[in-house]
Amino acid sequence: MLNKINNKTAANIARQIIIAGISICICMFTTGCWDLKETQDRHFVLIAAIDDPDTVKESGSEKQPTAPHNSFPKHGTQDYMLSVQILKLVKPESKGGSIQSERTFVMSTLGTSMFDMVRDMLAQSSKSLYFEHLSAIVISEAAVKKHGIRTILDFFLRDPEMRWRTKIFITPGDAKAIAEFNPPTGEPGGPYLNGIIRNHKKNIHVAGSKTDVGFITRAIDNNLDYAIPRLEYIDNVPQLNGLALFKNNTLVSYADEYIIQGLKYILGTEKSAIISTNCPEHPNSEISYELFKHDTKLVPHIDGNNIYFTLDITMRGNIGEVNCPTSHNLHDSVFLHKIEQGIAQQVSKNVMDTWEFNQHLGLDLFNIKARLKGYHPFEWAKIKNRWEEIYSTIPLIVSVNVIIMGTGEHD
Repeated sequence: MLNKINNKTAANIARQIIIAGISICICMFTTGCWDLKETQDRHFVLIAAIDDPDTVKESGSEKQPTAPHNSFPKHGTQDYMLSVQILKLVKPESKGGSIQSERTFVMSTLGTSMFDMVRDMLAQSSKSLYFEHLSAIVISEAAVKKHGIRTILDFFLRDPEMRWRTKIFITPGDAKAIAEFNPPTGEPGGPYLNGIIRNHKKNIHVAGSKTDVGFITRAIDNNLDYAIPRLEYIDNVPQLNGLALFKNNTLVSYADEYIIQGLKYILGTEKSAIISTNCPEHPNSEISYELFKHDTKLVPHIDGNNIYFTLDITMRGNIGEVNCPTSHNLHDSVFLHKIEQGIAQQVSKNVMDTWEFNQHLGLDLFNIKARLKGYHPFEWAKIKNRWEEIYSTIPLIVSVNVIIMGTGEHD
């Protein structure tokens, strides 16, 4: 009996040892860094800038790079100029408290295939290019209008090194100029652009939600309308200025700050915003309302053959600034209610103008057809083939409720 127990114990121990050995081997082969390459042996790309070479040549801004001998332009054409901003893995030299050396440098080449141009850059680079830390893709308006955005992004969608949270920008000028920009903060240009777009939640005039490679790809694949931030080079500084609006693969139009503001009111994508309105007693002076909580509800309705949407907006915030020549009693509920009404009317008009702007262009940036399909699937099945003609006639009923929670530290 004891021999049987000892044999079973020995067998269990042997089995556990074998399992442990197999587990260790699996861990070694699956988690080991078998493709180890030292950081200093890589060139990390932070920004990819795509231009139309003909447009850049016309601007006369700089001498264009010659096309590599081993590129494959169709019928001798050179469709794109690709410029990449690369991080310098060296410690910046400082003198007198200021940084003397730049953190990045830019390489450019011409060609037809993005992948081909990336490999052709090895002719002017001592190290391979890696895109794991790509922060931004900047595309010129001329390149988008000429080739469409899907064709330009194809390489960035297929390569496994690319991060789908990489931000995309459209610029009316030369994309290479933005890649060559050296931020005054001393940080590389790629993270600098990423930091700018992250601030969109606190600026009602700047849009940045759902503008990365992953979302844009999903929108293109599902035939949805979408928007990409417009990045303009003003006084040698890149600034977010408007939205590029796309339908399928085509750049349709641009949206200014006013339309962006309306889009964000409808979608509720900001965490904080400053809304200025005229003072009820001093029309030439403004009162600033700091919005810190914003709820929206966009709902479709069907009444017989009529389709309409309702939008309920609730805003909560504080008085942030009063520019009136005389002081006001901000504890007067009647005066505060007038301010609330003024802001509500202003927001309501902005929302209606934005709704009509989208309908005029035939753009559905709110994806209201998905809302209609979700709420009324049977009715949607009857009208989906006529949606393009029906969409422009759908009215919106807006209700805005503004609540002033506080008047600030000093009254």
